[in-house]
Amino acid sequence: MRGKFLFGAASAALLVGLGFAGSASAQQADPPGDNTTQVVLAPGQETSGTLYPAGDKDWYRLNVTPGQRYSFTLNGVTEGETTLDPVLAIYNAAGEQIAGNDDANGSLNAALNFTPTEAGFVFVEARGFSEDAAGGYVLNVSAGPVPPDDAGNDATTRARVTPGGAVSGTLESEGDVDWYRLSARTSQRYRIALNGADGDGALGDPVLRVIDSNGVEVAANDDSETGLNSLLEFSPNANGDVFIEAGGFGGQATGAYTLNVTAERAPTDSVAGDSHTRGRLALDASVSDGLDFAGDRDWRRIRLEGGQSYRFTLNSNTDAATPLTDPLIKIFGNDSVELAADDDGGDGFNSYLEFTAPESGNYFVEARGFGDDATGGYTLTARAGDIPADASTDASLSADGDFRSGVLSPAGDRDWYRIELAEGQGLRLAVAGAEGVPGGVLSDPYIALYGPDGNVVAENDDANGDLNSWLEYSAAAAGAHYLEVRGFSAETAEGAYTIQLTAGEIGASSDTAEYIMAAGAPRQSTIATAGDADWYGIDLVEGRAYRINLVSSDGTLDPVVTLFNAEGQAIATDDDGGTGVNAYLTYVPITGGTHYIAAAAYESQTTGGYMLTINDTEVLGSPGSDEMLDANGDDRLSRIDMPGDLDAYGVTLEGGVRYTIEVRGEGDNPLTDAFVAVLDSSGARVASDDDSGPGLDARVTFTAAATDQFYIQASGLGGGTGWYRVSIAR
Repeated sequence: MRGKFLFGAASAALLVGLGFAGSASAQQADPPGDNTTQVVLAPGQETSGTLYPAGDKDWYRLNVTPGQRYSFTLNGVTEGETTLDPVLAIYNAAGEQIAGNDDANGSLNAALNFTPTEAGFVFVEARGFSEDAAGGYVLNVSAGPVPPDDAGNDATTRARVTPGGAVSGTLESEGDVDWYRLSARTSQRYRIALNGADGDGALGDPVLRVIDSNGVEVAANDDSETGLNSLLEFSPNANGDVFIEAGGFGGQATGAYTLNVTAERAPTDSVAGDSHTRGRLALDASVSDGLDFAGDRDWRRIRLEGGQSYRFTLNSNTDAATPLTDPLIKIFGNDSVELAADDDGGDGFNSYLEFTAPESGNYFVEARGFGDDATGGYTLTARAGDIPADASTDASLSADGDFRSGVLSPAGDRDWYRIELAEGQGLRLAVAGAEGVPGGVLSDPYIALYGPDGNVVAENDDANGDLNSWLEYSAAAAGAHYLEVRGFSAETAEGAYTIQLTAGEIGASSDTAEYIMAAGAPRQSTIATAGDADWYGIDLVEGRAYRINLVSSDGTLDPVVTLFNAEGQAIATDDDGGTGVNAYLTYVPITGGTHYIAAAAYESQTTGGYMLTINDTEVLGSPGSDEMLDANGDDRLSRIDMPGDLDAYGVTLEGGVRYTIEVRGEGDNPLTDAFVAVLDSSGARVASDDDSGPGLDARVTFTAAATDQFYIQASGLGGGTGWYRVSIAR
């Protein structure tokens, strides 16, 4: 029985027997679980229902009116030894959730208050906490006038607060906030505390914000060091009214609070924090100064030429009595509009910002801390020109791990970054085009790594199925290395990019694996030492066939590929299943999700470069297949997945040489009746066989009239499917 109630003497007895005592709304059908529902709720009426089958959701329509507050409770019904853990949600007419609650009043039942801002229908959802929840529930809704608000909730508020005086107020309903006007002066520093009132009905988790006359948040705090109450210090950058907002965490809290504001004379600021500053910054020069108090910001004027690139660094001054621990730099236009910013683009927590001036004129450089309460000494430097494209660069990356963003501008630009490496120290570099950044996206980045002798030691264009770049490197010699970032079209490329430097080579476990995608570009790397192994994480889809090819890129490595499940257990491996001693593995996962591919050397005996390719498509059954065999002797293990499937393997046959070609069933689910055909380069069949091998396996001998490209086609007769091995020998 699922939310259906038939009224009468018999049905009343049935309701009591099921535990639904009391009045209930008439419900002629199970409510739909979306906004197509036509089942209507009415305030003051109790509604009982049942979520069935597991995962069911019931939606109800409720007509709401502004000025009313609607209170909901959703209680689980105990049936035997189980009780539903209900979840309550409110949706607007578009089906978007606007309120919700899981556990209320110290129980697993749900409850919430809702105050609409406009008239019309909303939707009330009753569901279980878990996706497979089922069971009975009782839903109640009541309505009453919204309690009077202590203060307005926007800039029209008439409520005021003055330093030295405390005000008390109450958040009467979910979503309520109270705004208080404060006349702020730049000569003052304000300490603002928002505490839950004493006793029952107190606001449990206050949230405090300061908002300027333009509606921009200038300071905020949720929890102070002593608990859930809020506390902040605020130093205004201009004289005038600001607004202090008293709210509750998550926008759902209600209760009484006390707001207290005190003021003291602000410390003397050596440099103003707005466009009225007298501070100046010269090109190719540095200035050392400090943030004198919490919330301090130092602005300095500088003149820049339109279309020209500049570099700004803001570093912690370690020689100061109190260094600024986490500097943050911003650039503002002459109209005080923010144009660019950087937090940790330099060494450690220091800031490094590359900026191209859109037009000639005055700009402002702001020195501040990442946290609003940051203080301490800093050094600010401005340099003309783009990041240098040679070893004179002042941009650097930490070999211990780093992240940077940059812009190639103008077209044809190249950026160099210095990296200090010890002999044998490894790293991984990923460079990607960056969206949402002024200057557009660098659509096809290209990277090169230069060694201490100035020669290229590693480079990459496209990696992992897209136009971004990736490389792994282990330093052959200690010293300064240089990463060059440019576009593939070296003379015309421009745009924004990001650099991710990961310390160390690819790890040999799931914890240190490098993630890749199926059907991506080949991933090239190196087994640098005996016993080394590189692990790659990859998400596989249940039932989809994957072809994993691990090839020696320099002829020195005898590669072995192993596939692991999410728990790190080996589930498939291959040594020489590819061309020559290369490894080749075909796998169809029983369950989808994260797997790991390990690239290593046979018996850990060899070293050298490799190329790893993962395809998630079937072997093509016609000319054009990307699967190749070595005519001097080779074989592959693969699978016919469905009746009528064809797999083709390209091979170059030498004219006048006799070849033996076989397709035989193999494995736990072998192809029962194999068939082999030889196709010429145009796709025409020139030889075939059904059962000339052992049992129902296929074997054909073929001699090409002239050296040419041919294709060996494997299939199963009579709709046969299963695993097979295709082989060729002279």
